[in-house]
Amino acid sequence: MSSGTSRARASTLAIALMAITSSLVSPSPVLAQSAAQEGSEAVPLPPVVVESSAAKPKKAAAKKKTPTVQPAASAAPVVGETAPDANGASAETGKGPVNGYSAKVSATGTKTDTPLLEIPQSISVITQDQISDQQARTVNEALRYTPGVSLDGFGSNVFFDSIKIRGFTAPQYLDGLRLPTDSAAFAVPRIETYGLERLEVLKGPSSGLYGQSDPGGLINMVSKRPLDTPHFEVVGTTGSFDRLEGAFDVGGPVSTNPNLLYRVVGLARESDTEVDYQENNKLFIAPSVTWRMDTATSLTVLSQYQKIDNAGYQQYVPGQVTLLSSPYGRIPRSRYLGEPGFDKYDLEQWSIGYEFEHRFQPGLEFRQNLRYFDITQDMQSMRGDFLVGTLFYRTPIYVDADASNFAVDNQLQADFTTGPLKHTLLAGLDYQRTRSSNTSLLANDMGDYRPIDVFNPVYGALPIPSRGDLAAFLDVESDLEQTGLYLQDQIKLDRWTLSLSGRQDWTTVETTSSGLFPPKGDYERKDSAQTGRVGLSYLFDFGLAPYISYSTSFVPNSGADSSKNTFEPTTGEGKEVGLKFMPNGTNLMFTAALFDILQQDILTPVGLYYVQTDEARVRGFEFEVRGNVTRELEIVGGYSKLDPEITKSSAGFTGNYVPNVNLDQASLWAKYTWFDGPLAGFGIGGGVRYVGENYGDQANNIYIPSYTVLDATASYDFAYLDPKLDGWHAQINATNLEDEYYVASCQSGLAYCGLGAGRTVLGTLKYSWK
Repeated sequence: MSSGTSRARASTLAIALMAITSSLVSPSPVLAQSAAQEGSEAVPLPPVVVESSAAKPKKAAAKKKTPTVQPAASAAPVVGETAPDANGASAETGKGPVNGYSAKVSATGTKTDTPLLEIPQSISVITQDQISDQQARTVNEALRYTPGVSLDGFGSNVFFDSIKIRGFTAPQYLDGLRLPTDSAAFAVPRIETYGLERLEVLKGPSSGLYGQSDPGGLINMVSKRPLDTPHFEVVGTTGSFDRLEGAFDVGGPVSTNPNLLYRVVGLARESDTEVDYQENNKLFIAPSVTWRMDTATSLTVLSQYQKIDNAGYQQYVPGQVTLLSSPYGRIPRSRYLGEPGFDKYDLEQWSIGYEFEHRFQPGLEFRQNLRYFDITQDMQSMRGDFLVGTLFYRTPIYVDADASNFAVDNQLQADFTTGPLKHTLLAGLDYQRTRSSNTSLLANDMGDYRPIDVFNPVYGALPIPSRGDLAAFLDVESDLEQTGLYLQDQIKLDRWTLSLSGRQDWTTVETTSSGLFPPKGDYERKDSAQTGRVGLSYLFDFGLAPYISYSTSFVPNSGADSSKNTFEPTTGEGKEVGLKFMPNGTNLMFTAALFDILQQDILTPVGLYYVQTDEARVRGFEFEVRGNVTRELEIVGGYSKLDPEITKSSAGFTGNYVPNVNLDQASLWAKYTWFDGPLAGFGIGGGVRYVGENYGDQANNIYIPSYTVLDATASYDFAYLDPKLDGWHAQINATNLEDEYYVASCQSGLAYCGLGAGRTVLGTLKYSWK
């Protein structure tokens, strides 16, 4: 599909979104539950301040019905679960299930259960119902309909979730604690979406609560937790690329004890991919247990294990025969340019932790969130580095990487009043230690390269150099410790909500390099930083909440430059003004935001090493709508327009676009389900995704055009056919329905481009019972 056709579809999609917006400001009487009413203008916050020690060398889903939780009258609510409100109805919490596409409460934006209308920051909540309806099997796929999020930085390969928010790399959190990764981002956790209750995108700088974090925002994934109501579910999936997948989700009270709950979520998959000789296998299991010790105390233990063992590994394809016009044509999406039988990718990860909650008295409670996470990765492949004619010159690369971290977050929350002011005061102390290592072996010289004809590949023509024949480009061990002390006060006066947060961090980074990069040696750096957020909102009685905020960020850096100087932390600041609107009597949420984000002291590669001189600014606009238009029709839509500019560059790229950031995006997903009449039980849906142009390098020489793809789904609830079939549910999903061929990204050069995913069709049969 041409770029012009994509722009035409984007214009049509934008008009459709505006039409929906204008037609929905009057609530439908069939929609249930009015939104919680309260709401955030900013006063100046000091810029992030970083204090450093001198660098010094070291000495030698018809819609799925989520079970309603109804705890015993005297029992404390389970951490993260839904507790009944004053009227006995199910009240949503920031860690519990959401019925439908639209959440009303989040714990990610404030670390307290807060209505989205009251948080002075843009947040997108992707619910398990949306994940299920769209059959999103990776975090990247779950975020496809989220505005302001750039995906597929490495193409559609099945090995990495590459995510940018508002133009900047997005750190990933699981249950409020940061996930570990090695310094070269090979040992990166892959979180299974079937094991999640929700996935939240917090946009803008967020170091005031979370410590080290890039200024575009962060991803927080919320695990499924034990529920009071017994529930049992088994799911089978098959479809494209010989996929066979089975999953289950079971839990409830242990025997007849209402104070001891369990849940076990599991998934196993055996599958090929659209690329020849490449697999997409997975084994995942996540047991959890909740123990209510008494009416004021509960403990939830969360654990998971995941194993990925895949033959084949193809990260890049040459842009000369995929992106650009070529006299030879373009290679098919299925073309494998590695070496079958040699290439492989193994990843193993596990974690265990707990969430403890104790209520001393009404309005005063203590929470502790603790976890240990471990990940190891073993990969070897023939990776291409340059194309001559039709010959792609490849070199073997061996990567052994691992990362682990221990993280704990202690929180004390007090709810009280001072005169006319209502306070939700949160004091926190958190600590994390992340250890990682990466050994990457690459070619010594041209004699280690093995060419392959991209149009007529012949595998195994030449022997592959062994590990002992190659040089250690990377041989790095890193140890990062961070301790943070933070304070937040959410102050309400009538319909005004003022949110103030401040944080002090102390970090120590130790690095040992035995390879070429960074220069061989031992390095240590200690830094401290002050960050925060101030925001103000006002909630009108008809559900409109304008807000304004200012926040700051910082990220400590490991390694050193060519002169063995360690790097200062990268800092950022963001300004945001926006509107949130949930018409009374609906669950339909509209969000619009204007923002301006600046990041300073960015690390930029120059040859083999990094320099720290660059600066980038991203200005933009976002719009999102999600929820029920009617009882039968649910939608998720969004639009974003970004201006990502390099504002300072040591390499002379000032004024260019930041690479691998889509300049605009538009999407709309809708599903209609019949509950009455001859079609009762049927559901049909579909979506359109327009992804705008971007550039694959800082020089802006590699232009990647826009593309548009279509998705579709159909489902049937067999209970409408026969009550004896209650619990049986069938669904079919197709992504990229027209099998559009496109390049999603390139990384610094034409040899390192990634193709977008082609047409995929999956069929699912689910049986659930209580």
